Amino acid sequence: MKNIIYIIISLIILSCGQIEKKIEKNHEKEIRQVEKIKIDSSKYTVILFDSTNYWIFKNAKPTELTEKDLKSIEKILNECIKEYNPEQERRYNKIHKEHPEYNLKINHFIIELDHYKRQYVPVINEKGEMEVWVNCFCGNWGINDRTNILIVEDGGNCYFNLKINLTKENYYDLMVNGNA
Repeated sequence: MKNIIYIIISLIILSCGQIEKKIEKNHEKEIRQVEKIKIDSSKYTVILFDSTNYWIFKNAKPTELTEKDLKSIEKILNECIKEYNPEQERRYNKIHKEHPEYNLKINHFIIELDHYKRQYVPVINEKGEMEVWVNCFCGNWGINDRTNILIVEDGGNCYFNLKINLTKENYYDLMVNGNA
């Protein structure tokens, strides 16, 4: 009986070590994936947070972004859009099926990140976490778009924004503009 208990305890200890190794390998894999991400500096600008833009973040302080931060933003942004687009495709298919006469286009429903410019507003929030407001728009850079936050009403999916918490590695408050 003592031998069976000894064997069971040994197996439990060995399996715990294997779980830790598996978690460590998954973390290393995620780091390698982030390192492979290419950042196109022509598609984004970083705008210093101004507390008069309190509607973006409350009780926050401006900060800067590193290349690692930019790659993490890109990774999380891509995850967000991968979650967003399937629902929009279903919505498009349903409306198109019910109303083929509307002459709808799928690109008015889904987001293709390659077609968007981005404004990043990084902050340290009151909990000490790094967050970024990501403001995306399609088209070309306007005269002041690299230095001033672009605010647009309507415009459909050509304009959207969200917040990314780099400390927690998640996103929230995705808001895609509607059509007038």
